[in-house]
Order: sequence, then structure tokens, then C-alpha cells
Amino acid sequence: MRPNSKFIQRLQRFMLGRYGQNDTLNRWLNGLSLILLILSFWRSLHWLFWVAFVLLIISYWRLFSRQIYRQVAINRGFQRLWFPVIRPLTRSRYWVSQHRQYKFFRCAQCHQRIRIPRHHDHVRITCPKCGHQFDART
Repeated sequence: MRPNSKFIQRLQRFMLGRYGQNDTLNRWLNGLSLILLILSFWRSLHWLFWVAFVLLIISYWRLFSRQIYRQVAINRGFQRLWFPVIRPLTRSRYWVSQHRQYKFFRCAQCHQRIRIPRHHDHVRITCPKCGHQFDART
């Protein structure tokens, strides 16, 4: 399909003035509805199918809504609740990825935390804060 086809132009005209954002709340609603759909087919729970269907309708209603500021406010309210829940998980994931690639040391004088790439065998480390030098093995 060419980028300037009539279908694309009609779709662009339709979306003018609409929210159209796949924000945090919409991604969460879509993910939850997908999980509920899988559970409903796996366990034959028909009411879960309808709950997932309603969540998808809410997600698409938000997507096509013309009340942009209201949808932004709803998403910010959701983020205020969601980010404190998910923040420890993202921090621990970051910590694990950092400790796989780097070895961490502390300067004996100023206690500055120093990050050195792993697999460099013996290295001489100079503290960037106080200039103290020490030998370490990575």
C-alpha cells in the first residue's frame, strides 16, 4: 500500500482530534485482556471472556476518544498507582543486568562506588572522586 493511498488519508482524517495513544493504561488493559482471554479458553470460563472483551472495549474507547486531556489525566492517575508497584521490579532487573557486565568496588578513602567491566583480570583502579589508586581483580 502506498503511503499516500486513499485509505491512509481517510484513516488520518478519522484520527484527527482523537487521543490515539497507546499509553501505559492502554498497554496494561490490552495485556490483561490477553491474559484473561487465554485463561478463559484454557479453563472454559466464559465470564472471563466477557471481562476481557469489556477491557478491550474500554481500551479502544480511550484510543478513539476526542477528550484528549481527560485521557491524559486518567493515564497519569494510573501511572501514579502503577509505577510504585513496578519500580522495585525494574530496579532489580537493572541491578541484575549491571552486575552481569560489571564488577563494583568501593574506594577505601572516600567510599565512592566504582564500576569496572568484568573479565579484565588484574586492574589498577583510580578513584574518579579522590584520586586514590588500588589494585583489584575483576
